[in-house]
This record gives sequence, structure tokens and C-alpha cells, in this order.
Amino acid sequence: MTTIALLPGDGIGSEILDGPLTYLRRLQADGAPLTLTGPFPYGTTGWQATGSILPPETVAACREADVVLSGAVGAHPGVTAAECPNPEAALIELRHIFDLRISVRTVWVPGEGGEDVVIVRNITGGAYASPDRRQESDGFRPAEDRVVLEPDRVREVFAIAAEYAARRPDRQAISVDKASVFATSRLWRRTAHESGTAFHDVNVDRAAYELVKYPELPGVIVTEGIFGDILSDIVCARAGSPALCGSATVNPDRRFGEGITALFEPAHGTAPHRTGSRRSNPTGAWLALADLLDWCPDLQPLGLAPKVRAALESAVADGAPTYDLAPADATEVSDMDQFNKRVLGGLE
Repeated sequence: MTTIALLPGDGIGSEILDGPLTYLRRLQADGAPLTLTGPFPYGTTGWQATGSILPPETVAACREADVVLSGAVGAHPGVTAAECPNPEAALIELRHIFDLRISVRTVWVPGEGGEDVVIVRNITGGAYASPDRRQESDGFRPAEDRVVLEPDRVREVFAIAAEYAARRPDRQAISVDKASVFATSRLWRRTAHESGTAFHDVNVDRAAYELVKYPELPGVIVTEGIFGDILSDIVCARAGSPALCGSATVNPDRRFGEGITALFEPAHGTAPHRTGSRRSNPTGAWLALADLLDWCPDLQPLGLAPKVRAALESAVADGAPTYDLAPADATEVSDMDQFNKRVLGGLE
């Protein structure tokens, strides 16, 4: 039995999960081996409810769950940054508590043959270090961020990237670094050469250029955390919207029964100005759900992830687009509920 903790988060985070949650509840009612718990607050809504961006009851719920399905976390209507600074730290803290140390982002690119671009990167350590590797500036002393990469941690990033590359033998897999400048990148490049997979070495500036310039996109990009953060947004721009990206942060040890092994979410922000409008594009939440269904050993044999992807692709291809993908003067879908209805219809 897979236990899924629901952490809707802030802004559009709650409404963006409505379609995927409807499907999960349908599966649960039909006897699928899953249990839903929550919703539990974190981020700004956690602060509103409890005074903490990561309430103890939310952490406790994650210890009892196998995976998390999250909305977006960050700014929320009616709460200023002065009142609740840096609510995103709740997500970062969850990653550290449960050692969710590798990020896998899946960007779906309509019009490019329906292919994904998968970006694999470290999400703890490296540029995303713990606070003890940072020094804030007081305006006089320098600010400092120490970037430290452990060889074993780099190797496991490549091991996961190699799995995705093997599923796409006809697509290029690239390893992105800045080996001409950084010692961490020279470790990265050496590990790429030792990985046993034919990753093409590309400097990060050249990678950014090629992702914009050339029509063919790589199937897999493996890179250090901050490079991957930037390059995934470039791929989203090629795809047409940040809403076309699902994100997973995972513990590659996959020790089910010892707290959450992964957190799945859309990669976009909380869009507080759109909260309640129900116009946002829920594709990223559906992509995150597909990845969740493929990750969990109780659910993967049911073959649900390909069905979700097929229903999603049909919904995008066969109906009016959401506002962010609609050409000028084109008809848009009235709201996300109509879009979700198309996806759910394809899953019946």
C-alpha cells in the first residue's frame, strides 16, 4: 500500500492539484493500493495556520507517508514578504530532512513530437548547500556560498540520468558543466566520462545557446543543480510555458517504509495574482502525477503513468488550449476544470 501525503502549498498550489486528486480518489475507490492523507499545510499557508512554514504535524505526516504530492510553495494572496519571508525554505527543509537529494524535471514539448526533455541534477549539496556553507554579507564583509560536490553523490546523479538516457536511445544525452573554470565541473566531466553512457560534454553557456538555437532538443540533460535550474526554464520556454514541467525530488535509496522517498510537484510558482481564477494550466501537476505513479512499486505495475500521459496529450491536442499556450486571438479553454474534464475523460 502506497501512502501519499498531500501538501497543496500556496497560491494556485491547491487548485492546480484538483484534477490529479480527482483521479487518485477514483483509483482509491476502485481498490488501487494507495491511501491519501492530508491536506497538510506548509509554506505561507503553514505560517498562516500555525506560525511555522513547516509545521511539526506536516513533517510527522511525511514520516508516515511514502511520497508527497505537492502544489506550489511560496507567495500567497494577502500575505506580504515582510510578514512571511522565504516560505520556499519549507520545501528546501523537507528535502534535507528526508534526503531528497536528486531532482528530475520532465518538460513536455508539444509540437516536438510530444517528446520529453528530462533534466537530472543534484538538489541538495553543490550550489544548493545547507546554511553552514553560506555566509551572508552585512554590507562590509563578503558574501560567500561554498559549492562542494562529493564524488559519490555525482556518480548517483549520473546513474539516474543513464537510466533515462537508456529509454531514449535515439535522442542525445548531454552533460553540462563549466570545466574550464570550476573544479566541481572538472569532477563532473570526469564522472561523465566514467559513467558508461555516451553523454556529450557541453559547457553551460554553449548549452543555453544550443537549446534556443537548434530545433532538436536533447532527451536528457544531466548537470549541477543551479545550471539545471536555469536550463530547465530555457527548455520550458521552448515548450511554451513553465506549466509544462513536472518536478520530482527523490531519494535514490528508495527505502519505502522509512518516510517519504520522493516529492512530486509542478515546477511553476504559486502565481498569487491568479489564485482563484482557475485559469492556470494544470499540465505540470498531471506530469508530476504520472511520475509519482511510475515511481511507487505498488502502483508502477498497474501501468497508470502511460495512461495519464496519453490522456494528457489527447486533452492538449484535441481541445482549446489554456491561456498560456493559446496563440493571439485563438479560443482558450474557459478554465482548468474544463481542461481537467478532458484529461479525466481520457482516463475512464
